Amino acid sequence: MNKALPKTLLFQAEPEPLARQILTKVPELPLVTVDSHDAVPDALDAQKPEIVFAFKIGKSEPFPREAILCCDSVKWIQASGAGVDHWTPWDTNKVTITNASGIHAEVMAQYTLWAILNHRLGFPRMARNQSKSLWDKKLLVSAAGATLAVIGFGRIGVEVGRLAKAVGLKVIGVRAHPKPSEHADEVVGTDRLHDALGKADFVLNVLPLTEETRGLFNAEVIATMKPGACLINTGRGHIVEENALVAAIESGRLGAAVLDVFATEPLPPESPLWTLENVVITPHTAGDMIDWEDDVTNLFCNNLERWIKGEALANIVDPARGY
Repeated sequence: MNKALPKTLLFQAEPEPLARQILTKVPELPLVTVDSHDAVPDALDAQKPEIVFAFKIGKSEPFPREAILCCDSVKWIQASGAGVDHWTPWDTNKVTITNASGIHAEVMAQYTLWAILNHRLGFPRMARNQSKSLWDKKLLVSAAGATLAVIGFGRIGVEVGRLAKAVGLKVIGVRAHPKPSEHADEVVGTDRLHDALGKADFVLNVLPLTEETRGLFNAEVIATMKPGACLINTGRGHIVEENALVAAIESGRLGAAVLDVFATEPLPPESPLWTLENVVITPHTAGDMIDWEDDVTNLFCNNLERWIKGEALANIVDPARGY
């Protein structure tokens, strides 16, 4: 039976628990594991897998994109996240790449709602006062009635909209192919991006990184945002031009920013973003819920069953669109 099952390579920092999870579903799967990026090329040469289940490993070794995409035996790659910019470009005639879109939606939506309420209710100011033992009572400002523009109204964006509307925000979704949603007051095309930005008190960027979105939030686009607005970025760091953002915050053109992703990660100590009073920084953690790897592995197992049966895979990525 083993000969009928596809040889599979899993690489992750601690792969054994995930391997056990996979083998519980497909006990006779010929599965090989490695725990570093550096070990991937040798594993490809020795094993010639048909499938690669790939996690980014937070170490200094470069991601083994080229080695995998140049391996003739590899026909399907399952990415561990929604973003696949570290894979582009690839030849869809040679290999299929699927992502983990939807896995991170729940916690990323909660992160966004926290970012909105944290800013609107003034918690950063109160935290600064606490560090000074300063009692300075001010009236709170409700988030209800404020407007949120979600740039990239896909699975994550829709879940953000659901939570945002529950606390009374007006939601404008922006996506390439707009269609009505019960979780947005309106959904518009990217041709109306500037209009949406001009109306929004809060702007969430949750776009994938593509050639079209790289540097999208430059000085010109930031200038179209509503004065005093708060920018939340959980998409990709390269979508926001950081120098332009710093200038907009320092000038008061924007009121605040909550940033989870950056052009260079970890964010360099010398970055001015660290010391701006109205900027909250988190270490690329908005989608990393406890046990998220288990959820991605369940998604992979479901797709693996489809692959074995010759059925269409879920979450196939179009490299031209980035999702």
